[in-house]
This record gives sequence, C-alpha cells and structure tokens, in this order.
Amino acid sequence: MRAKFNLSMRHTVALFILLAALVSKSLQAQYEIKLSNSYPPYNFVNEEEDLVGFNVDILNAIQDIYDTDINLQGGEWYSINEELNNGKIHAIAGTHYPGSPDNDYIYTRSTINTSHCFLYNGNYKNKFSLEYFRSLKKPLVALWQNDVLIRYVHSINPTAEFIFVNDYEKLVMALDRKDVTCIVAQKVAAMYYATKLGKDYIHSLNHQLLERSMGFKVAKSSPELAEILNNGLEVILANGQYQQIYNKWIEPYAKRSNPWQSYYKYFLLSGIIISVLSLFLLTANYVLKTRIRSKTKDLQHQLEVNSEIMKELEEQKNKAEESDRMKSAFLANMSHEIRTPMNGILGFTELLRTADYSSQEQEQFIQVIEQSGNRMLETINNIIDVSKLESGIEQAQHKEMNIKHMLIELHDFFIREAKVKEIQLILEEKETTSAQPFVSDEHKLNSILTNLIKNAIKFTSEGYVKVTYHIGKDFAEFWVSDTGIGIAQHKQASIFNQFEQGEGAYSRAYEGSGLGLSITKGYVDLLDGAIRVESEPQKGTTFYVRIPNHERVG
Repeated sequence: MRAKFNLSMRHTVALFILLAALVSKSLQAQYEIKLSNSYPPYNFVNEEEDLVGFNVDILNAIQDIYDTDINLQGGEWYSINEELNNGKIHAIAGTHYPGSPDNDYIYTRSTINTSHCFLYNGNYKNKFSLEYFRSLKKPLVALWQNDVLIRYVHSINPTAEFIFVNDYEKLVMALDRKDVTCIVAQKVAAMYYATKLGKDYIHSLNHQLLERSMGFKVAKSSPELAEILNNGLEVILANGQYQQIYNKWIEPYAKRSNPWQSYYKYFLLSGIIISVLSLFLLTANYVLKTRIRSKTKDLQHQLEVNSEIMKELEEQKNKAEESDRMKSAFLANMSHEIRTPMNGILGFTELLRTADYSSQEQEQFIQVIEQSGNRMLETINNIIDVSKLESGIEQAQHKEMNIKHMLIELHDFFIREAKVKEIQLILEEKETTSAQPFVSDEHKLNSILTNLIKNAIKFTSEGYVKVTYHIGKDFAEFWVSDTGIGIAQHKQASIFNQFEQGEGAYSRAYEGSGLGLSITKGYVDLLDGAIRVESEPQKGTTFYVRIPNHERVG
C-alpha cells in the first residue's frame, strides 16, 4: 500500500516539475541574443542606462519586420561567449568573424566591415604618413596587445616600441602624450571617443589594416534564427533602413581624411589664378551688360513711370470710392440719428396739446421728449467733436487729476442704467505702483471712459460690465470688459472709423451715431496713448486703453 502511495507521489512531483518547466519556458522570449555593452558606437550602454548602438538598431529593425520575440541584453564579452557555448542564449550580435572555419556556430551575413588605422595628434605633428613613420627611430606606438597589429607595425618600422592599453578611452588619451608618436586602433571606435572627449585635433590615416567582418554568431541549434537575421538584413538593405542606421551611428566617425592636405598651397595658387581669370571674365561681362542696360534704361524708366501712374490712379479711385461710401454712411446715420428723436419730440408734443391724458401719462411723454432731445444733443456734440479733431482745433489741456475719484463718479453715474438692464457694473483696481500725481487731460480721459462704458452697457443684455484700472508711475491702464454681443473679427479693424458699429448701418438693433469710438480714438491719440480691442461674437468684448503720465508744466 505504501509503495503504491510513493509511486503516486513521484508521478505527481514529476508532473508538477514538467508543468513548471513548460510555464517557465512560455514566459521566456522566443530568442535570447546578447552583445557587448562597452563597444561604442556599435553597441554600448549610454548615460541613461539604455542599450544602444548600430547593432542594437539593426536587430530592432529586423525584429519589427518579422514580429519576432527577441530578448536583447548586454554583458561582458567573455561572459556572453560562455553563455552561448553553454546553450543559455541563442546568438551574439556584433561579433567579428574568425579568419578560419568554425563549424560550431552559424555566422550570418556581415552587417558591417571594420578596420584598424593609424591615428595621430595634429597639435604635435602637422603631417603624418606611413613614409614619415617608417623614417622615425624608435617611434612609440600605443595599441591593444594584438600579435597581428604588433607584427604589422614592425613590418613598417622594426624599431617601433609599444605601450599596451586595454581601454579605448585611455588609448585615445594616450595621444596627448608628446612621447607617443601615434596609436593603432579600430577607426570608428577610436574616432567616437575622440569626438566624445572633444579632441578634434586627432586625425586618422586612410590606410586600413586588419579588416574584419562583423555580424551575428548563432548557435547551431537555432538555424531558423540565422535565417531570420539573414533575410532581415536583406530587407533593411533594400528599403533604406540600413543606410539610415549607418548614417546615425557609423558615418560621423568613418569619414575619410583629406589626402590632399599636403597640396593645399598648390590648390591655393591655382585658386588665385582661376579667381583672376574669373574676375577678368566678370569684368568683360559687366561691360557688355552695362552697354545693354544703357539701351534699355529709358524703356524701363518709362515702364516704372507708367506703373507709378497706374498705382496712383488706383489709389485715387479707392479714395473716391471710400469717400462716397463715407458720405452715404454719414447721410444715412445723420438722417436716422436726427429724424428719429425729432419725430419723438414732435409726436409727443402734439399729444401734450390734448387733455385726454392723465398727468402721469403726460409726465411719461415729457420724459420721452427729454430723452429724444438729449439724443439729438449728443449727436450734435459728437459731430462738433469730430469736426474739431479733424480740423486740429482740439488740443489736450494737461493738468493734475484724480483718476480713482473720476472712475468712482463714472461708476455711480452708470450704475442706475446697469440696474435697469439687470446687469452688473464692476469697478476693480489693480495694485497701484505709484503715489505721484497723474497729469493728463481729465475732460478727454473722462470722455474716453464714458464712451467705452456706455457702449459696453448698451451692447450687453445679461452678465456684467467690468472696468479695471491700474495707475503706474509712467502711465495708467484701463480695461473695459463686457459679456455682450461681441464684435466679428472682420469688423474689429474698422470700428474706430466714423459712423461704424459692430452691426451693419441699416440693420443694427442698437441706436447711436457710430461716432463714439471714432472720438474715443481721436482723444486717445491726442493724449499720446494707445487703444486696442479683443472680442469674440456672443461672448463679449474688452477695450484696453493706455494713457501716459505727462509731466506737470509750471
């Protein structure tokens, strides 16, 4: 009985282990690929601790094409090779292909070819070449300890001596030593560090040595991965992605040095000769052009004169049309603004002659007559004010004034009208930054604010009218805002013209001569101030006025 129980337990444990293995395998990526994390710009960990570089972007591009689940990680070169040998990962990216056959692994097609070269410090040596290096006695060369490189350098100069460095940054910095003749290093990696360290005086020879292919080293057990990588490389080579990746990571550091630098003086001399010849040809060409230009000058002048005449005629035509429009607007507005209150006065005066109305009704008639008379008087006063402004008779009379007191009086005057329309009239003061007297024309500033507040109340049926002001040392600012009908964008540029309102002259729903804002603009200009408007239809309008503080005279 106990034996059967133990057998059953063993089966249960075995099934549990098998299930755990399957779950663990399902949680892993389809392929595990690693590469060195310290071989820039091919593959390295940047300052943000991200694995980046040429080979990383190549692999990501292939992964996007095949939608393959690949887990890409970095590590130490020796460790990741051990992991591939032990079957813990499927491939290594960025590996150099061996010079002899290797049947233990699958090598994909090359992603890039690398090579070594001589690099030197331009601050210490203006000219460097293999011939120059061959002529030196016991030159000191810094490089990685590599038998092939050592033998190659000795084949050029048998007296060469070496210092061995196992870090690219230290290898590049070795060129700052005056006793170091040059270094031999992988060109792209060395120039990457030279650029990173800001050593623009480090140059490379175009002579290449130890050329090797770089690509993917894949485990024999993953031939399908090798096929994906090979096919993916073909695709990105064809669609241009490879070139983009190459230009991003390799091109800045793989540029060839100019082999013609030693012939600079000859180029310079040739350039001078060519410049002299070009100057001679340009001079001859100029003489010919001058002669041709002199023959056509009269014709061009006549064309310009004709063009100016046509332009002036067009301007005069536009002015005449504008004058006709303004005259029509004037007649239409004045006819309306004088005839309407006059009809009210005459009509209700006729009613008062009869005795068929009560004293209360007669009082209402008198109020209508009074309102109509005030409206006519306001229209006449506006016409007089506009005439004074246009003729230059109106002048500013500057004197010390109390802006705050004036605004309180305006608020008290208009609050009744606002209450009748059931809207709020708000007076708000921003922080005053100056206690010195303010000097300006009180009458004209009062007229400016009166017109703006009156218009705001007139065109607002609900909500509020808000007057905000700020008194500074050099100027005073005023904002008159409302929640009224607003002004269309295309109308905002013309509202300061005479007889203009936000609505059309014949279809507007609000009375008024259309002279108020024109007078306001004229008074603002007289006071050397500025005025502007911001508005949105059906949401409201804000007028901004800025008036300078004039120095008191006497």
